[in-house]
Amino acid sequence: MANRAQRRAQARNKSAQNLTREQRSANDQATFEARADRVARTNSGEWRPGKVEENVLPTPQEVEEQKVEEQEHRKHTGLDVAKFISWLIIVLSALAFLIVMWIPHLPIWAILLVSAIFVIGVLSLFIVRSTHYRNPYLDENGTAV
Repeated sequence: MANRAQRRAQARNKSAQNLTREQRSANDQATFEARADRVARTNSGEWRPGKVEENVLPTPQEVEEQKVEEQEHRKHTGLDVAKFISWLIIVLSALAFLIVMWIPHLPIWAILLVSAIFVIGVLSLFIVRSTHYRNPYLDENGTAV
């Protein structure tokens, strides 16, 4: 009769053969996650053959310096000008709305016109918005800093 270790090994082999593809992939995923956790607990956070310990990832200071350089070299594009105009329209129409509301005996169409210009300014912000890649206040994971 086989000893306990041999019986367990045979049982594992039998169960591994009887697993469906989904069960095997789930098992592989669990193994992968366990290895990833083990690697994350190491000093450098990444595994390399031969245990070469060198910092491949840029340091936070290097990342920050790169962002500063990108901001310094950034030119004002047409999109930036359009955003500025949209905000200018919003601010001026809001001020005009406050003025129009306090003028007595003003026709309703004037109030509606100022309100419509304000709405157009707000909607134009959705048109001229930029992607999150150009936002200097996000880190590499997309989290606001």
